[in-house]
Amino acid sequence: MNKTMDNMVYQMKRFKEKISLRDILGILLGCFITAAGIQLVLIPAHLLTGGITGMAMIMKFLTDVDVWVWYLLLNIPIFAAGYRFVSTRFAFYSLIGTLSLTFFLGIAKSWTINLGIEDMLLSAILGGVIVGIGSGINLLSKGSAGGLDIIAVIIRRYRGYNIGTVSFMVNLLILLLFLLMANIELMLFSAISIFVTGRVTDAIQLGFGASKTAMVVSAKNEDIAYEIIHNLYRGCTYLTGYGAYSGEDKNILMVTVGKTQVPRLKEIVFTLDPGAFITISDTTEVYGAGFKSSAADF
Repeated sequence: MNKTMDNMVYQMKRFKEKISLRDILGILLGCFITAAGIQLVLIPAHLLTGGITGMAMIMKFLTDVDVWVWYLLLNIPIFAAGYRFVSTRFAFYSLIGTLSLTFFLGIAKSWTINLGIEDMLLSAILGGVIVGIGSGINLLSKGSAGGLDIIAVIIRRYRGYNIGTVSFMVNLLILLLFLLMANIELMLFSAISIFVTGRVTDAIQLGFGASKTAMVVSAKNEDIAYEIIHNLYRGCTYLTGYGAYSGEDKNILMVTVGKTQVPRLKEIVFTLDPGAFITISDTTEVYGAGFKSSAADF
């Protein structure tokens, strides 16, 4: 037992966060795209995005001091208060993200590109998509643009709220503050923009090809496993289970497939055992043979 624990400790000590040029280039690209969405689409339409950037945009609308100045000023106390609560790599990547987004926001201000979008809804959607792509690339690169991410870590540390809840509450507060200086129409279109940004960010970060994981309980699991391996060309795993009602030991078959393979999976299962019990759940990320290589992200 002690030897096993020693091996676990040794394995844990071997892991070290790596700073890579690929990640840094990804953060720079993400910040460039985010800045373009803010300066070319959202600000001309007087719409907001979420997080500290959204707060900086409110200050820009109130004072006419450009958004990049407020973004930098708002992030300075956040970094001072929160850098010690995050890992060294995350703090370093967040600093790069904050400074590069500040830089690109300043540059994009001088761009004289007129997209010619007059419809407020289209501006909200397009701005949300562009900012979401930039944010998603940032997260794929294991970084952030600082601000809200660090606030969320601090609040989770002291109050126990998860990051999603903190992000929602901060964005809700930003929208309510915006309502005090703008009309409800602009606030609602800004909410649409923030929603679209969140969905696109998730899609970029997690991928569009979401998979499904099935758990199958059947007396014919061996036959089902054979057909899955030789017809669906997917691996599967037996998990040991115990029926609470029947009191019998059971093998539970676990398999992860692409969404388009779900109908064939159900056909195999119920053809071989019409009385089988099966649950199918969404799986956002899958690494391993037949799916994404871990080298793609790490």
